[in-house]
Amino acid sequence: MARPAVEGRILMLNVRNEHDRDKGQRLLKSHWLSDYALDIYKTMKESELRRRPLNFWSTQLDHRPKLIQLCQLVTRTYKLSRCALHLSIYYLDRFMDSYTIRADKLQLAALTCMKLASQIENMDAFVPRYSQMNRFTKDCYTPFEYKAVERKVLTFFKFELIRPTTASFVEMLACRFLTQDDYAAYNKKLDDCPELEDTYPRFNSFEKMLAALAQLLLRMTDYTLNVHRFSNAPPSLLAAACIAAVRQVSGVPKVWTPYLTELTSYTQHMVEPYVDIIILYHYYQTAADVDVQKQSENIWHSPDSGFEEQLSAPQVEVVSVEVETFNIITVQLQKPIKQPPALKRSHLIICEDPESKRLKTDNDSQT
Repeated sequence: MARPAVEGRILMLNVRNEHDRDKGQRLLKSHWLSDYALDIYKTMKESELRRRPLNFWSTQLDHRPKLIQLCQLVTRTYKLSRCALHLSIYYLDRFMDSYTIRADKLQLAALTCMKLASQIENMDAFVPRYSQMNRFTKDCYTPFEYKAVERKVLTFFKFELIRPTTASFVEMLACRFLTQDDYAAYNKKLDDCPELEDTYPRFNSFEKMLAALAQLLLRMTDYTLNVHRFSNAPPSLLAAACIAAVRQVSGVPKVWTPYLTELTSYTQHMVEPYVDIIILYHYYQTAADVDVQKQSENIWHSPDSGFEEQLSAPQVEVVSVEVETFNIITVQLQKPIKQPPALKRSHLIICEDPESKRLKTDNDSQT
């Protein structure tokens, strides 16, 4: 990976609000680490090899889009980092892949993963409390339940929580994927074909072009969360594919260059299968933006309004029995499809034995 010169590649974002300013500062900090960029990138590439593989055993994938919306809502409300969002989905996918969780407890698991990810990735001192995030579910869960699931998640991952995501690599490369040569070739393309100006905008400076394409790159990074088949793909490869997709959609003459191969360690042939899918999702999302904006005015008018209709599972009556100072909730789970003994999945039960005062799993209760 080459160490690009800082001159001429500084990202100057068009700051519209405080949240945009925070995102811009986060991207610009990568230049402060430019002397160590190569070592950091190599370390991240080594760490991604230790990510847990996804076996695609979960029978609850139909709930995944709503859970992603919930995590995105928490991220926007508390201005958490994009890396925290991606890391929370990484936790949630692996956790759901190994446990069958009752439908009305899926939001509990998602918020717990969001809390843990924000503690790992959020650069600010502020991390939302469970009591604050609980208002997104109308105070549906108790502190005991959050702590119980948190212990379960931590032990499931064996406390190995620091893993790079696609957002981690994208933020590392966001200020470096475009060069002055790309800017000159882009302007020459518009000069030679003036009719293209109706499709592609003309930028007055390299910094403005880099800022616009960097914002598009961040949006395409979030698109990868919605493609479940990407869950086992290396995050660094997905980041490279997002870069190629942005350059192709934006009309940059060369989608991939030897400079990008040296920067990302991936060739154009390696990223092409992912680029096509990301671009298709981008055009689909762009076509639906008008309807989404109209709906968002009503659905997301406040953090609470419209949440039950859009993100919550069907209402299920939960019977709580107060024992001493705890609310004990016993979860009855359906039996999963039989699997080979070596691939047997366990089931999550949030309960407490009144006599032993300890958490149990379904496997324990059967024995």
